[in-house]
Amino acid sequence: MSRDADRVLAAIERWRQLELLDSHTAERLRSDVVGQESATTKRLSQYVLAFTGAVVLVIAGGVFVDWAWPLLEAPGRTVLLALTGVGVIIGGVSLESQHRWRPAAYLMQTAGLGLILAAFVYSEEAWPDQSIGGTIVGFLALATPIVLAFRAVRRDVFMPAVHLAMALAFLAVFLDRSTPLSGDAIVWTLDAVLLASILVLVALLKNDTHGERHPWTLNAFVMAMCVGFVLVTITAVDTLSLSDDSLLAIDAWLALCVALTLWGVHRAPEGLRRGWFAGLIAYEAFAWIPLGMGTALETFNGPPELAVILVGGVGVAAFVYAERFRLRGLMAAAALCFIVPVWWWAVDRAGAIGGVGALVLTAAFLFWASGRRGKLEEG
Repeated sequence: MSRDADRVLAAIERWRQLELLDSHTAERLRSDVVGQESATTKRLSQYVLAFTGAVVLVIAGGVFVDWAWPLLEAPGRTVLLALTGVGVIIGGVSLESQHRWRPAAYLMQTAGLGLILAAFVYSEEAWPDQSIGGTIVGFLALATPIVLAFRAVRRDVFMPAVHLAMALAFLAVFLDRSTPLSGDAIVWTLDAVLLASILVLVALLKNDTHGERHPWTLNAFVMAMCVGFVLVTITAVDTLSLSDDSLLAIDAWLALCVALTLWGVHRAPEGLRRGWFAGLIAYEAFAWIPLGMGTALETFNGPPELAVILVGGVGVAAFVYAERFRLRGLMAAAALCFIVPVWWWAVDRAGAIGGVGALVLTAAFLFWASGRRGKLEEG
């Protein structure tokens, strides 16, 4: 039984004792809570088993490939990988219509796309870039996500987001295998395509605020913003060669993601709000810890105190926000945002009695604040 379910059951019992509920109603509520908890546990076990099965399938595929690999030449190996990926996708699609197998179906389709992508990348060993074979492979890479995504948007709300992310990887293979573009030009092309995709998704969301015509759009938009982290990093580090300054570009993208998430929580139309947005804010806070530390210590070449201000300050603000809106995951992320830079500062100032004193005073203040909050809750 989860903590949330235990709290609900305890509340029901308290309401019964206070005679706010009669015994019959209380028993019906308990049965409903236990039933919902059982369903949630079963769904979680499905995902765990599906993920484990996907890993075992990959291991089995690896053993098979290890056996067959030495027996084949490069073209045969490419075809072997591609056919394996196609088979895994077909298996996932066949399971998709059955509700209880849907987690496994999603993971199988994603794994199959990865295998096909690996086949297209490996095909360079068989056919050089811009040769007839390489060009054919490139166009196959371009067509694969288009065909699969066209089917997915009519049947599902999850897989189109996966296809969007994978489509950029397939597009990169097409540009590399079938065109004379340089690596930098390919990155800029991917940036442009991602930006265009985001704009199209925003337009679809704006015209369908209830998610009735295109229910897959919101998931795809969130995935596009996540993929943006990868492309922003590649563009800043590799294409623009910004080195340490590249963190500023990643910081800016993270700030944009945070702003959009907060908008989704508080200002978005009801049809575009999701309960899991609160979890996204927590993940974004976790992401800020390494980014903020790197920005303070590497980009600005500042002292540990600057990391405390940048990262710890965000942690304090996140904690205040999480407490106001009762976001437990964000509370944990906020605490870590404060602990990590303070720990780094303490290590850097090791041996300084002033540093020890500052840490003790900080801990004392936190204990006092915790007790004060408890007193206010009791009041």
